[in-house]
Amino acid sequence: MAEIALRHRWAVELLEPRPGEVVLEIGCGHGLATGLLLAAGADVVAVERSGKMLAACIKRNARSGRLTAFESDFESLDLGRFDAALAVNVDFPRHKDRGWARKFGDVLKPGGRLVLVLEAPAIQTADRFATSAATALTDVGFRVDTELRQSVVAVRGERIP
Repeated sequence: MAEIALRHRWAVELLEPRPGEVVLEIGCGHGLATGLLLAAGADVVAVERSGKMLAACIKRNARSGRLTAFESDFESLDLGRFDAALAVNVDFPRHKDRGWARKFGDVLKPGGRLVLVLEAPAIQTADRFATSAATALTDVGFRVDTELRQSVVAVRGERIP
């Protein structure tokens, strides 16, 4: 079994998933964070662009019975409303033109929580990510804070009711 990296553990810890919540995970990859969300009792809707990665996520977490998965980009799906959302190592601010921040505002319920975590190769990358993501989310109605732990930066948001 693959080792669960700091970025996955920390992202789920910051999100604080609750049993019965429906959590949207963007860029689920091999499903490591997905497994932590499911273990916490959340129902997970996972979105991944790579069919190969999505298949690995489904295989890893198939026994939970609480995973729904889509091969797609996040911005083009009509997914409904969620209690919380999580993305690990998805550098949304590099894609300003795709409407990612507005989409999070659309899919999260009022008071919904969001955690974006990026393992940054350099402090400049972490700073760019945190600053850009925080600004974009604030502009669409989120209360936001950022935190750096080792080489991992987190942006936490709450959709203002």
